[in-house]
Amino acid sequence: AKAIGEQVMNYVEALVRDSLADLAEREAVVALCKIKAILDDESLDDPNCALRIDAIVRVFHDAGLSTDRHWEWE
Repeated sequence: AKAIGEQVMNYVEALVRDSLADLAEREAVVALCKIKAILDDESLDDPNCALRIDAIVRVFHDAGLSTDRHWEWE
C-alpha cells in the first residue's frame, strides 16, 4: 500500500497545476451544458418543474457532487 501510495503521489506531483485546473473547468462546462439542455428540454415540462429539478440533481450526482435534495439517490 505504501509503494502504491508513493507512486500515486509521484504521479500527482508530476501533473501541472494548470492542467488540473483545465480539467476541472472542462468538467464544469460539461455539467453546465447538460443543465442548459435540461432547462431547454420541453419534454420535462410540469407545473412544479420537478422533472427538470430531478434531472439537474442527477447531473450533480453523476458528477460526484452531493446535494441534500434526493439524498436517497446517493
